[in-house]
Amino acid sequence: MSTELERRLEGMLAATPEPEPGAGEEALHRALRALQPAAPARRGLRTTVLVFAAGIVLLVIAAGSLAAAGALHVSFGAKTKPHPATTQLELPKGANGIAAIVDGRLSMVTKDGFRLQGLPVSTAALSPHALYVAAGIGNSLVAMAPNGRRAWSHPAGGRVVAIAWAPDGLRIAYVVHVGRRFVLRVIYGNGIHDMTVDRSVRAVRPSWRADSRAFAYVGAGGKAILYDLAHQKHSVVTTLTPVTRVFFSPVGKTLIVATPSEVRLGGRTVASGQVEALGWFDGLPVTALAARKGAWIRSLGQHGRRVDNFFVPGRVVALTGGIVVTQTPAKVLAGWGREKTVTSLLRVRPSASLAELEIG
Repeated sequence: MSTELERRLEGMLAATPEPEPGAGEEALHRALRALQPAAPARRGLRTTVLVFAAGIVLLVIAAGSLAAAGALHVSFGAKTKPHPATTQLELPKGANGIAAIVDGRLSMVTKDGFRLQGLPVSTAALSPHALYVAAGIGNSLVAMAPNGRRAWSHPAGGRVVAIAWAPDGLRIAYVVHVGRRFVLRVIYGNGIHDMTVDRSVRAVRPSWRADSRAFAYVGAGGKAILYDLAHQKHSVVTTLTPVTRVFFSPVGKTLIVATPSEVRLGGRTVASGQVEALGWFDGLPVTALAARKGAWIRSLGQHGRRVDNFFVPGRVVALTGGIVVTQTPAKVLAGWGREKTVTSLLRVRPSASLAELEIG
């Protein structure tokens, strides 16, 4: 192999991002298998094969690196039939940003026109004003700008399954699947000072209090727990179990909690039925109760009295940003605003699975 060729290969390797673990080894095995000749060959042919094999190694390492970064999907063997593309998210009127995870891939758009499409993640959450998005990528917690620029990355030691950004943007609470347990941690919004809050919790998204000084989460026993950051103190909010959702009011300190079959406000049951989502609209707690071919959206006033009750078709995915988000049987993600008029947010293929959606 000539000195010029060696120099070019070294330059290409130096410029190549770190590959996904195992990508280089797999490429080497493939290259070695390709090098096994059926019969002795001349030296010139052998040199040509070596150069070709080196090219294969470089190509697969680079492809593995791009795949790890979410920029390229790599597969070997027979070609699979591509799935119909997911349409881009539509930003609801008045929102700073919207993020959705469909089939494990993140899509995001902000009012400034930035878009992020198709990044493989385990979970995600928008920062206040949708300036950044925090996402679980591999075994790391990563913060990115909507244009895909990475702000920081922190090794989580496991798969991140839930993220909640504090209202002031200074901290992030997140849940990591480590071994057989789910661990709750808090990290600063700039990716430093990571600490463990509870070593055994449930995989439920925490909810921050409006003053960003405390947040609620679900402990391993299924009870709602309040963690006070200033005093590093844990206190049980309610003995109700198993709690499946917790949601603080955007203003004040009112917390609503839900089990699979009821919603409680201030220790009082205010709604009963199959609970699909919790949220707050215009200072009032709102819940979605499953019904045949849709759900009832119930707004609750003081002391849990019903203020409004209306029906929406499809499964309710989220109650966020003053919008009821539903996934219809036709796989159209729709937003029902305060005026109860529907807006199409996203159309996905029939077999798509929507895990999360957030409007900031």
